[in-house]
Formats: sequence, structure tokens, C-alpha cells
Amino acid sequence: MLMRVAFRVEGNPNIGLGHLMRCMALAQGLVNSGHHVFFFMSDASQQFCRQRTDWLGDIIPLAELDKKAEPEWLVNQCGSLQADWLVLDGYQFDQAYRHSLQSIKFKLAVFDDINNSGALYADLVINGAPNTALLDYQSTAPNALLALGQDYQVLRQEFLQVNNNDWAERENLTLTFGGSDPKNLTIKLLNALQKLSLSMPITVITGAAYPSLLELKNVIKNSDLDINHLHDCQNMAQLLENTKLAISAAGGSQFELRACAVPAILVVVADNQLLASQEAAKQGWCQLANHEQVNADELAQQCLSLWQQPDLLHSMHKMAGLFPVVDGAKNIVKLMSENTLVGEDKA
Repeated sequence: MLMRVAFRVEGNPNIGLGHLMRCMALAQGLVNSGHHVFFFMSDASQQFCRQRTDWLGDIIPLAELDKKAEPEWLVNQCGSLQADWLVLDGYQFDQAYRHSLQSIKFKLAVFDDINNSGALYADLVINGAPNTALLDYQSTAPNALLALGQDYQVLRQEFLQVNNNDWAERENLTLTFGGSDPKNLTIKLLNALQKLSLSMPITVITGAAYPSLLELKNVIKNSDLDINHLHDCQNMAQLLENTKLAISAAGGSQFELRACAVPAILVVVADNQLLASQEAAKQGWCQLANHEQVNADELAQQCLSLWQQPDLLHSMHKMAGLFPVVDGAKNIVKLMSENTLVGEDKA
């Protein structure tokens, strides 16, 4: 049966855009299977989504309510839409918020990263990280379906259609620190790389919520490095296919890097990224930067050391290519479809 699936998700410079991007990946999987999708979000998130060429689904403006009143409004909206599922993604949606979303008319799916926010009150829990067996979801979601592990890692459609170029054709060092780069690592690292007088072409990618564009443009203008800057990039897979080494934030982008077989240095900037990143490092295709205190000069030296070891980089590239690119969204859609309320069950 065809489903109607609503999403409640946010993304902005303070929260980051990762939640929006993985919800978009799941939405793409739903639409590819013929289902209908809707998004409830604030004006700030809408501005980001409407700028993307690959965004899909109907966007429904969020009513201006306080946090306690919002769940009731959301339940009523889902009822009016005849939604089969509501998908929730965001750290700000706490235990009380989730509890208030209980309804007999639709089921609740929750994206989660680290299982540290109390009872989930979910019918389906989604966590595509490889370390999920350690997180004891049986305690916080005892009756939920569990979409856990890499079979359920969601990737946007562009990463499911990658054509990894011959290694010899890759030449770029790529810097990418997420949608907002909250620690402004882009500028700090460029300044550190400048001291090393590197000669390779450098691609700098900043996300839609990056707040320091003017300062970055001045840094690039005054730099001796060979820098190409791309803001709010809409074709990440194509760029990563031509990347020899990436220095990247260690969020969901690590799965995109692996799909494109990119050797990488992952910079852990949040506690919820650490376990998945440590597991990725064990796979042999990436290294971790010092996660306790990121030092730009040390990161630049780590980059230079790795760049000067072409055989090691090639080996890391081949290791990344050993892991299959899984359409986790398709697997989640199948679970949702097989467990949708029908007929009298929704009355």
C-alpha cells in the first residue's frame, strides 16, 4: 500500500543540517517507492530546503507555538493529512515531546544517534551507525521495530549512483566541515595549511548555514594556495569522486565519503560522532584527528604526512571500496510499509 509520511525536522546554524539531510535521504527513498512525503519545519529550515535542487515533498510551515503546545498541533496536522507515519529527527525533541506525540492514528519513527535522551516512545527507531549493539535500545524503546546498523544507513540518491573514478585521476584535497562548521575549522585549517606552502589543488566546501563567508573569501584571496571554494554545494558525490584526500567533520558525511571511496581524516566535533568514527577508522579507510581538542596546526601536519604517503592513500581508497554502498532508505521504507496501520486499526 502507498503511505503518507510526515517529517518533523529542523536544521539551522546552531543545530546543524545533518538531520535535514538524512530525512531528505529517507524521503527520496519513500518517493522512489511511490509514497507521499510532507515536512513540518520552521522558516529558517524552509529557506535551506527550498534552495536545494534535489529537495522533494510538500513543506508545511510550522505554527508559532511554544514547545509544550507543538506536539498536540502536530498530532492534529498528521490526522488531517491522514499520515501513516511521523518521522522525528532532532536533539531538541526530548522525552516529554515524544511522549506527547502518541496517537492511535499514525506510528512514530525516531532517528537517534546515541540513545541518551530517555524513553523514545517510538514504533520504529533508526540508527544506521555500526556500533548500535552497544546502545541498549531494548530499554528505551522496548516495543519498537529497530532499524539498526549499516543496513539502515541512509544516503541521498546521488551517493547510490557513484562512479568511482580511476585512482590516478584523483588530485584534490577537499575540506568540508558540515552545514555550519560551528568551530570555524575551515579558516583555521586553511591558515595552518598556508604555513606549509602546499601545492596540491584544494577544494573548500562550505554548507548553506556557514556564517563566515566574507572572512573566508578574504582568507582565500590573500592565500598562496590553489583553492577552489564551493558554497552550498549541490553535487557532492561528483566532487568526492575526484578527491584524493578529504578532511571532514565526522558526522553523517563519513558515510558519503566511504561511498565515494575517499581516504579521509575525520574530525570529531561532537560526542555522538565518536563511536561511529572509531569504528570507521578500524575499517582502514580513514584516520581520526585528535577529538579532545582540535588543533589546526596538528591537523595540517597530519594531512601533509598522509598526502606524502601515496601508497597508504591508495590502500585506504581500496579499503573504502570494499564496503558495499547500501540503500538503507529502501530497507527502512520496507519496514515502514510492512508495519503500517490499515483500515480499522487507524480508527
